[in-house]
Amino acid sequence: MLFKQAEKKKTFGTKPTSSPAANSAAVNATMRELIVTITALRDVLLKENDALDHSNSRAFLAMQDEKVTVARRYEVLMSDLLSRDDVKSADPALKQQLLSIEAGFTRVMKENLVKLDRMKNATEKLGERIMKSARKSAESMTQFAYGSGGTMQRGNKATIGVSEQA
Repeated sequence: MLFKQAEKKKTFGTKPTSSPAANSAAVNATMRELIVTITALRDVLLKENDALDHSNSRAFLAMQDEKVTVARRYEVLMSDLLSRDDVKSADPALKQQLLSIEAGFTRVMKENLVKLDRMKNATEKLGERIMKSARKSAESMTQFAYGSGGTMQRGNKATIGVSEQA
């Protein structure tokens, strides 16, 4: 898996030491891992967007575990980076690369949120149509009312309901 090597190196989560060079190396390592993680998360979201565009629910559901794993990794690395006092010592080129990748990731994430919202609305409309059809079907059925003695009552209509708790 992508992150197993990074975990073996034990570079992320490294707190500052007394040496400025060591601090800088640790911050740079965390930033490199963050760049890889953001790229992986962006790629998962791009695949998810494609699945949503093509209404491919199987592909969409298949990538949810991967998305959660990468998102958690992103959260850990970002927390680590934000908790550091020595981020200023990071390589300026890495900082610029991270900012650039973050901007692209933000665009993809916004697209993903729009597509997820669209899917949610479509699912709600489908549910409403199914319930409307079930109500209509229940109302069109012949209805009989039975009295307390078990005999059929003439002229009384019974109500047939559809349970909407699902």
